[in-house]
Amino acid sequence: GEGRGGRARTISSGPGRRRANAAGGRVAFKSRGGAVVWAKGGQFAPPGDVVPRSVELLLDETAEEGEAATTSADQSHEAAALRKQASAAIASTFLEDFVPIETCDLEDPECEVVNAEKRIAVWELWEKTMSDATGGMTKRTRGFLLFGLLMAGFGANITLLKEAQGHMSSDVFSCLRFAVGAGVFTPFLKTVIKDEKIFRGGIELGLWLGIGYFFQNLGVENTDAAKASFISSFTVIAVPIIGALAGRQIRSQVWAAIAIAVVGLAFMEDLVPFPGLVDAATSVVDISAISPPDTLIGDLFTLGSAFIFGVHIFRTDCIFNGVTLTHKQSMGLVCMEMLTVSAVFASVLGYDLIAAHGDIEAVAHVSSLSEIPWNEVLLVGVVTTAACIYLETVALTLLASQEATLMYSTEPVWGAIFAYLILGETLDKSGFAGAAMILLSTLVGSSGSADEDTSTCESASPR
Repeated sequence: GEGRGGRARTISSGPGRRRANAAGGRVAFKSRGGAVVWAKGGQFAPPGDVVPRSVELLLDETAEEGEAATTSADQSHEAAALRKQASAAIASTFLEDFVPIETCDLEDPECEVVNAEKRIAVWELWEKTMSDATGGMTKRTRGFLLFGLLMAGFGANITLLKEAQGHMSSDVFSCLRFAVGAGVFTPFLKTVIKDEKIFRGGIELGLWLGIGYFFQNLGVENTDAAKASFISSFTVIAVPIIGALAGRQIRSQVWAAIAIAVVGLAFMEDLVPFPGLVDAATSVVDISAISPPDTLIGDLFTLGSAFIFGVHIFRTDCIFNGVTLTHKQSMGLVCMEMLTVSAVFASVLGYDLIAAHGDIEAVAHVSSLSEIPWNEVLLVGVVTTAACIYLETVALTLLASQEATLMYSTEPVWGAIFAYLILGETLDKSGFAGAAMILLSTLVGSSGSADEDTSTCESASPR
């Protein structure tokens, strides 16, 4: 679906895709007794079972160490180290955007101490403010509510794309959508320009996203939005398959998920109609027909886009594996990716315009800027793309990894709901059976994915 920069996360996203291990890389937290825990996060922040609990643990330990500091210089040093780790944990969240950080010289440790104190103060203020504002509502409840809104927003995108295709070229719509989305994140772009690794990584990842969205546009033009929403969730199982091709081990759950998803797709395409079966030979003839139905062509393009988005997620993990980005750097990366996606569609439109001998109306399906449905462009670009991606960074600090994965799996359900409400699309019995099995495959495929091997990527990271 749309949700998963990027998300199939183990938890991701690129812009509008939330599917994989993060641009944020892994964050180290030191627990009581000195053990270091590496936490893999979603695309934009460590999940909610890592950051809040770790920060609280570190602050508790810091207080204990501080009380004992008068008797031991080593304990005082340990307290400072713990607060530094707490500061780094907070810096990986959206709260970093609200901390007045000072630029520190390498030879000025006091400056870092001041910044750490500011981060911790903002964290404590946020915790108190949210608790008071929600009447004591738990973080978990707030997380579920916010994730529900986000998945509704991400789930609506394919339906809104389908609706926009009735007014203009989908390539023009996508070019404008991601240009608007990038504009929202422009304040973070300066963090990317200063870092060659993030800059180059953003361009590569944006290219993969651009190709994926190009295929998705072709798919949505030729199939139902409801079906496209569920087929797009194949990204969850595409990521480990791509990893296996690169030499990683593939988990047994993934093979089970693949089998379930293939059967679900067969139901959805009426190759095995629900509740009965058809003659296998008839199914083969249908698939190999010289002129297959447009919906099958559209579904294949959508399936192809899901696998390309899987490549994007895999490459995100490869490029930034073991790298800890601040929240501002992660948002700058998102901006770079969106700009690249917009440039990809601008290039496609330029090629089409040359092929059409300059006939703008034939390419854009509009004759002037005033005919562009700007309300839809702004709605998708600002609200269901940029705002949802940013708010996702908030939601990820509220839920545990497994709970976030469960919420991500509801995105295609929201896609089907909006397809019904806006376009009047419905699924037949076979479609419902297929959708349920595809949804089940995403849950099975994403289970137990936190410990996936990423060692094959280290040599592939851009220098």
